[in-house]
Amino acid sequence: MLGKPRILLIDALRGIAIAGILLLHHIEHFDFYLKPDYELDWLVKTDKWVWNNLFKLVSGKAFALFSLLFGVSFWIIHENCASRGEKYFLRHLWRMLLLAIIGCFHVVFFRGDILIMYAFLGTLVLVSKYMNNRLLITVSIVLLVNPLYFFNLFAYFLDWELYDFRVPFPKANIRDILSTGSFGEVLQMNFTSGFKSTLIWSWNVGRFFTILGLFYLGVVLARTKLLVSTDLKFWYRLLAASIFVIYTFNWADTVWLKIIGDKEALRLLRPMVDSYSKLSYMFMMLSLIVILWRHNDGKVWVKKFTDFGRMGLTNYVLMSIIGSLLYYGWGLGLYKYCGSLYSILIGILCLLIQMLFSSWWLKKHDQGPLESIWRKMTWLKIK
Repeated sequence: MLGKPRILLIDALRGIAIAGILLLHHIEHFDFYLKPDYELDWLVKTDKWVWNNLFKLVSGKAFALFSLLFGVSFWIIHENCASRGEKYFLRHLWRMLLLAIIGCFHVVFFRGDILIMYAFLGTLVLVSKYMNNRLLITVSIVLLVNPLYFFNLFAYFLDWELYDFRVPFPKANIRDILSTGSFGEVLQMNFTSGFKSTLIWSWNVGRFFTILGLFYLGVVLARTKLLVSTDLKFWYRLLAASIFVIYTFNWADTVWLKIIGDKEALRLLRPMVDSYSKLSYMFMMLSLIVILWRHNDGKVWVKKFTDFGRMGLTNYVLMSIIGSLLYYGWGLGLYKYCGSLYSILIGILCLLIQMLFSSWWLKKHDQGPLESIWRKMTWLKIK
């Protein structure tokens, strides 16, 4: 980045994360949860199998990895600026404003945009430069544990009243607009009740805490160079710890939650267990990939996602443009014909096309289209 060799492992990890998000969005029809009614029993069962297993593999994990790498990238850029004697504080705020503008363009096609949230929470990453690693790790853990979740867990065991921090969703006919609305009607909905619903959902499932916690943890990874140069013992220990925590929360989900008779308490405690479990899976997957990469000097299957991840911003926005055209009523309306099986096959095809496009583009250019615009505008000098 900016004069220094790229860390290919970071690009590959970002590519894996975005690929997972892409496939999940396809079976969700890009937040358009309407499925065709099949009469074929085998197809209904296959759709259910694809849906359940892709959610187990990807949901919450790809997003978490993507967020972690945002913090890594921030610190690398900050460090490069410091090495050149440049100040980055105001430049970063400008960079986040530009990201929010790109996010607004993304919302034109997909109400489930995450870039605007990243831009808002990304401004808070600046305080990490004033925090040592120990403090950063402590703050990260507090945020990832989620104070609201922890309060409810504490309150449950002390027989206190639990606090419902969730916000009700706005009344909107989102499904009808996505199925029969024109492009203009979908655009209007996306910028009003659609994106508002996305923000509320993100708050309700604790993503505001999770995103910021992962940003700070990413800064620690970049500072300590844990991804590329430290002893692999750390990653083996993290792998073992992640597996242990996964089994712990699987037990909590299959045993502890099932003996809770209070439905309201169960409704508030289940998202906590789900969130902790997904984070544990992400750390397990990250550890496995880093160990495989480092043992084989990067000559592993994960490397195929390097170009795709290097153009992460472009590919994230492009997947939504393609997806909205494919599934929404103003486009081809494939939601009427494609269940999870057909949607995942379409998703795999789109992923392969975007991967080939990324490799082709990067043979001719240093960066992806949106990455290039973002970078040029970030370092724009005003005379």
